Amino acid sequence: MSEQSKRLEQIFHPDRIKNAQKVNPFAKISDIVYDVLAEAILSATISPGSRLNIASIAEMMQISRTPVFAAVLRLKDNGLVIESCETEKYHRYFVLDISNESLSDLFIARKAIEATAAAICANNVALLNIEKLKKLAREFQTVWSAYANDDKSAPSFSERESVDKEFHEYLVISTKNKYLIDMYQSLHESLSYLSVRTCEFVAAKNERENLLILSSQHMSICRAIESGFPEVARQAMEKHIDFCHRRCLMNR
Repeated sequence: MSEQSKRLEQIFHPDRIKNAQKVNPFAKISDIVYDVLAEAILSATISPGSRLNIASIAEMMQISRTPVFAAVLRLKDNGLVIESCETEKYHRYFVLDISNESLSDLFIARKAIEATAAAICANNVALLNIEKLKKLAREFQTVWSAYANDDKSAPSFSERESVDKEFHEYLVISTKNKYLIDMYQSLHESLSYLSVRTCEFVAAKNERENLLILSSQHMSICRAIESGFPEVARQAMEKHIDFCHRRCLMNR
């Protein structure tokens, strides 16, 4: 059995259904399958561009095809799966493999939302817990500095991705702006995917100087917000997102 086949059997082991139902006996099977697939896609355990074979997934999980199909359609609606219609009746589904154009579009959307969020928070610092924001910024600086200095013993990829995502999410939610938050949450799956891929691409070439620059950028955003300078906060966020975008395009 190939390594890929072993990995897929582990991802889609029937115990995933049983364990989830022990936690929540009322959980729908399609929701459990969705969570399993989303986790595997966002962590890149299932490689970008891979085909999702609904019949095979159902067989491995020992369930019918219907909940698997429902989960895959939901993933498609949330932007993590791409549908290919070869004929009117025959459709195939693939894990999102983001193109340079789509990557750029996502970064543009992210910059519009998050730079605005940074400016709103700087304009009214009382909206957020600045000490919490500082803590998240320090954690980001710590994990990426450690990676720049020694990628072998540094915090794991998932830790670096997690502290990055938490900082950005906290800023947007702290605005208390329903419409901005709704826009952000409507892109949640795509932005989660982008966060994972950004950390992967940025770390693809261990360029110490660039990694140290990256590690300091959350602190720069935090200082601008704490000082109450909306335009400076906006520019610091834009600079950070543009930096990540460039590193992604260069290293992917």
